Amino acid sequence: MRPIHVLLFLLAVMVGLAVIGSLVPAEGIRLGDTLTLRLPSAQQVLFPEPKAEVDISDILAVTTDSAAITDTEALADSLMADALAGTEPFVFDSAALRPLEERIALHYPNDDKQVLWPLFAQLQNAHNGTQPIRIMHYGDSQLEGDRITSYIRNKLQSQFGGSGPGLFSVADIVNSFSIDRIISDNWLRYSVMGRKDPTQHHARYGALSSFSRFTPILPDSIAPDTVLHEATITLRPLRRAYGKAQQYSTCELFYGWHRAPVTIELRNGEELVSSEVVQPTNSMVVRQWKFTSTPSEITITFSGADSPDVFGIALDGRSGLGVDNIAARGGAGYEFRKADQTLLGRMYKELDVKLLILQYGGNVLPNLKNAEEAAQYGRYFGAQIARFRKMIPGVSVIVIGPSDMSIKEGENYVTRPYLEEVRDALKSNSLAQGAVFWDMYEAMGGRNSMVSWVEADPPLAATDYTHFSPQGSKKVGELFYTALINDFAAYYSAAQ
Repeated sequence: MRPIHVLLFLLAVMVGLAVIGSLVPAEGIRLGDTLTLRLPSAQQVLFPEPKAEVDISDILAVTTDSAAITDTEALADSLMADALAGTEPFVFDSAALRPLEERIALHYPNDDKQVLWPLFAQLQNAHNGTQPIRIMHYGDSQLEGDRITSYIRNKLQSQFGGSGPGLFSVADIVNSFSIDRIISDNWLRYSVMGRKDPTQHHARYGALSSFSRFTPILPDSIAPDTVLHEATITLRPLRRAYGKAQQYSTCELFYGWHRAPVTIELRNGEELVSSEVVQPTNSMVVRQWKFTSTPSEITITFSGADSPDVFGIALDGRSGLGVDNIAARGGAGYEFRKADQTLLGRMYKELDVKLLILQYGGNVLPNLKNAEEAAQYGRYFGAQIARFRKMIPGVSVIVIGPSDMSIKEGENYVTRPYLEEVRDALKSNSLAQGAVFWDMYEAMGGRNSMVSWVEADPPLAATDYTHFSPQGSKKVGELFYTALINDFAAYYSAAQ
């Protein structure tokens, strides 16, 4: 074949591809639920736009705390600081905010920063309480494994007192960063997320949006068999965890709705601390154990013909703050309406919840078709905030908007469509319901900043361009804590 023929053939192919590329819409053609066909236009091929880069040097310069305390003396110093929390004058270095003041600031209804002052007063006096006051951090898969929450918990407990990893499920889909949890193989998990188990005839999920059992759920018309089943959960402090999470002096068990007697034993190592037979009940029961020092290993053993629904276990100090990590993979923040509201309210009351941190928005993005759907999501979310505020009188609510998330367009990764619309809808509806809003997207650096987080050294986000790495989780935790403690400093100064 002559060279001229080869050249003409290549030109024809390029022209054909250019024509096809011009006919394919910029957002591509969806082929099923997970595959989208995209073709570059002639403009993109011949004159590609330079890759957008966001400078995050100010974030890279932010200092974060080390995770593990393995030195015994260092841990003792940490606990001494915990004992003094709330008794020492509060000191805040405003220089820690620069140059991130505006980007990481909390947004308030009607710009009224006094909205959180009742909460700040409770935090300041938490060390004087007879039980921890509760902060519950709800969110989607960004929180799985206690990644961001663990950092925020340690910072808050270091400042205001408290210890322990907080409330957690018996059975979960990921391991926790903050507690070593070993369960027997017969535990079953029921979650508000996804398709409801066909044998489940109730919606009693509790504050963790899930519960665990060691026998299947039977219809009320079928009596439990007479075979005794046994299940265990063993809990140990994790040496990789933050110092405050490694120490706790109380263990609370939330359970109920079993139709046959259940024996519950608790051992501290090999020592049997308690053994009791709990008669059948159709309500929630709370059992608490106290310890003079942190057990090296706790084992709770259940034995009975019918398992109770176990709604969670809390490991805390006797005062200060308890901070819970509650992640729901795929969650959008309005799944709470599926849960039994009476049980949910009762559990919140037992836990003495003072602050809800709600971190959502990312999971709705792949399914949005237009800006109106983003606005509708915001309205749904606002209705959930109203439901919480009615259920928990006096509770403070802080909403954390979605992080930047990227998809590939041509050769580059760019911010997902409608992310800013979702952020704006969450912000406006949160403020309208009296909640405070923290803009994580803006704090990261805004549009296309996720690329810089992924390409940082060490990486601050994973190559899925969605989830933070352990280092990135600490950065986010530090930015949020700094914004919150800055506003606490303003309250503290005014109160003196």
